[in-house]
Amino acid sequence: MFSVLTQERIKSYVYCLRDPETKEVFYVGKGKGNRVFSHANGDMENDSNAEKIELIKSIREKGLEVEHWILRYGLEEKEAFEVESALIDYIGLENLSNRVKGHSSNRGKISCKELDILLGARKIEVLDNVMAIKITAKYRADITDHELYEATNKWWRANKERAEKVDYVLSVHNGIVRGVFKPTEWYKSDDGKRIGFDGVVAEECIKERYLNRLLEENGLKGKANPIRYFLIDKKNHQVIEEQEDAEPDNDDVIEITEKVIMIKINASYREGMKKEEIYRATQGSWKLSLDKAKNAEYVISVVNGIVIEVFKPLCWKKSDETERISFDGELAPNEIRDKYLSKSVKHLYNRGEANPCKYFNF
Repeated sequence: MFSVLTQERIKSYVYCLRDPETKEVFYVGKGKGNRVFSHANGDMENDSNAEKIELIKSIREKGLEVEHWILRYGLEEKEAFEVESALIDYIGLENLSNRVKGHSSNRGKISCKELDILLGARKIEVLDNVMAIKITAKYRADITDHELYEATNKWWRANKERAEKVDYVLSVHNGIVRGVFKPTEWYKSDDGKRIGFDGVVAEECIKERYLNRLLEENGLKGKANPIRYFLIDKKNHQVIEEQEDAEPDNDDVIEITEKVIMIKINASYREGMKKEEIYRATQGSWKLSLDKAKNAEYVISVVNGIVIEVFKPLCWKKSDETERISFDGELAPNEIRDKYLSKSVKHLYNRGEANPCKYFNF
């Protein structure tokens, strides 16, 4: 244990736990005081991280001690979050027993190519009639061409006659064009309320014109409707920007009929996260009532007001800190996921609402 004087001087620090036999790091954390010893010595009374618990137990059952190292100390809390996230990204979450990637992960691990696209994208010049569709909730850094097409071609609340005027459809994520498709046929859904298209990847010269270009300055950013049009006015040689009705129809308003806990995971979310990573980011720890949470039928993961995943909690328990809890669970049934995935829940939050957790129907 650290002396009292050391605890006063060490401030926030980042530490790791290592297997004494393999010398492999299996956990990276941020702490103050004697937190590192609590983990390394197996003081896990309120720890819900089953994978980490099993690793520590297996080491101690061999009569060995978990190696623990301070990697950086004398940090402010914000700096410690940054270091922790960087190390988790470097080692790889899949190689650790950490549940989440850490804080500030929106500026975390990324390929040089992707970073150059994000920071160096040139502003788009629209030379054709195009429809731009935001696919934020469906996009991943490693998305395939086929998956990108399926994330773009349906189903959208839009006017079919208006859509038929466009030459190309642009898939947009974070204001940047990620895919360019040429629609060959537009059609309505069975209920007639939404539309989709069949199409092909645009020819190379058109892709070169739009792919990886910045569109958000043309007004797409911050708009409620995911669809916008950029139509060429040949007479005046300018681009006319249009949009679908901003107000959602009844199909776009989520009616929550189940007992649900909605959790915003903006701080730990990063583009391209797999379902398991989203699950770990959603599990906890959260300042929730344990007795109340046990009644929840589903837990909904929300990023920037959009539902990105839905889980069915199987059990709730206290986490590292006695005032916080976490859950173990599984993906919700498909009919529940279909009901909520990619839907906006921004209207369910008050402006400036700080608490990431929200109960419904309790």
